[in-house]
Amino acid sequence: MVEYSIDEALNVIGFGRLHYLIFFGCFTQQMFVSNEQFGISLVIVAASCDYYVDEHRMSWLMVATFAAQACSSHFMGYQADKIGRRKLMIIASTSCMTASFISSLMPEFWSFLVMRFVMGIFVPGPGMAVLTYLSEFTKFNLRPKVINFLYYAIGVSLMYMAGKQDIRVKIHKNYAITSWRILMWLQLVPGIVSCIIFTCTPESPKYYLSVGKPDKAYAVLEKCCRSSKGKDVTLKSLGIDSLRPPETYALETTKTGCARVWEETKPIFTPPILKPMMLITFTLFLLFGTGFGLTVWIPRALKLGNDLHKDLILCDMIDEAHAKNITFTESPCHLSMRTLEASIYLGACAILFSVLITVLFVWTHRKIILLLMASLSVAGGLMLNFVKIHELVIVGCVFLTVPALCSIRLALSVLIDAIPTHLRSKAVSLSTMFGRVGVLVASMYVGYTLSWNCFVTFNMFVVFMAGVILLVSFLPFDGKTGSRVAL
Repeated sequence: MVEYSIDEALNVIGFGRLHYLIFFGCFTQQMFVSNEQFGISLVIVAASCDYYVDEHRMSWLMVATFAAQACSSHFMGYQADKIGRRKLMIIASTSCMTASFISSLMPEFWSFLVMRFVMGIFVPGPGMAVLTYLSEFTKFNLRPKVINFLYYAIGVSLMYMAGKQDIRVKIHKNYAITSWRILMWLQLVPGIVSCIIFTCTPESPKYYLSVGKPDKAYAVLEKCCRSSKGKDVTLKSLGIDSLRPPETYALETTKTGCARVWEETKPIFTPPILKPMMLITFTLFLLFGTGFGLTVWIPRALKLGNDLHKDLILCDMIDEAHAKNITFTESPCHLSMRTLEASIYLGACAILFSVLITVLFVWTHRKIILLLMASLSVAGGLMLNFVKIHELVIVGCVFLTVPALCSIRLALSVLIDAIPTHLRSKAVSLSTMFGRVGVLVASMYVGYTLSWNCFVTFNMFVVFMAGVILLVSFLPFDGKTGSRVAL
């Protein structure tokens, strides 16, 4: 009897119709997660008059949303390793969509903030599980590339959200169905599509093997085989008689509650896993802070400048707006075309940078790509100190934020390759939890320093990305095709 590991079996099976269906489901799920995380930056600009949102309220809205994500992130990872990636995605994304829809109906800011906090509790589920689910169906040498393709969803999301609408239907007194509420409903569509797809796809075979269900894992791979090679081809006909059990299993423990969660998480903090875990965790703190924490502020900062109708250095634009007492709540409460164009530019550039990463994979490896992306981000941040033309200001904002965004999944793919299956979701959720803490720090930092000293605000993110260059330099090389990191 010939035993294969799952990675060896996936290498024989290849990438077929079922894999493409899973990829499309994960892509739309990632779009939904990105809509919820980035869509608020456009929604809140349009809702400023309804909710009277100034810089401080915006900071607290971001803090509430990402604090909820940070608090629930590890629990979601623990549940993904316990009940399965697919099941968690369906439950968490459905709950997230429900909370998001309710938040869109809220009549005033504080009830809106509470529901965004509730929504934030469920976001880490699909945000984390989509990555592990897709990677566990993908053969090893394609994994970093497929994960990078998944990140095209962020660019599509930023462009998808920029549809311009001017709608206001009065319902009762000061309450109305406006364009920003409709925008929030449209953000849910990719999530609905992904949940429908996931009801038709199987659970991860690696999950089944990690919980001691080799027969179910074999059955899932059989489906993958028939979708890739033809309905008459079976695993046995390819010489795969059975699956080799994993080298490590989840620890058996009699503890319950938080003690059990910690007992099953503790192996992550032991060699040889500890080194990549710490490097990627601190890298994600800085990438999330720059990519997510700053990106949501860009439309608001550009909107202030648009109200001046001048071409100035970004910080001079913001300082003059504050000097003239132009605030977010006093300026026109609709999305100008220039603000929408900024979101479209960000989305298009996110796709272009993802394409660039795909091309670079032909010649080089993840470490060099991560170093290049961080260097471009530093260059973009420095550029904002002297460019005045509006289009060049947008280019500087794009180069500062988008390379950081496009590097997040690539950095996580290093961690995925280094972590055993039964610990993978927990490790990914822990590292992204610290990434979300980075968003909290960045959001509060921008909210309370932007009007005090804008140049310090933006240049601190240049320092962040310089820190990424330093951390990535300690990662080992992994080969041009994304082969296993030698740790």
